[in-house]
Amino acid sequence: MKIISENTLKDRMCDYFREIEATGEELQVTKDGLLVLKIISYHRYFGEVELHSEDHGKG
Repeated sequence: MKIISENTLKDRMCDYFREIEATGEELQVTKDGLLVLKIISYHRYFGEVELHSEDHGKG
């Protein structure tokens, strides 16, 4: 598990997302010293999931 600041995440977000996807390691993000986000790999916790093309972008 890594802990980084919100500003650090902004600067290197794509790098951190790739790392989380590859390693499955959790990332915790802080703002003013308080935990505000926990980013995890979906596949690590829920396994492989197939999304249909019509599901992409809906939320």
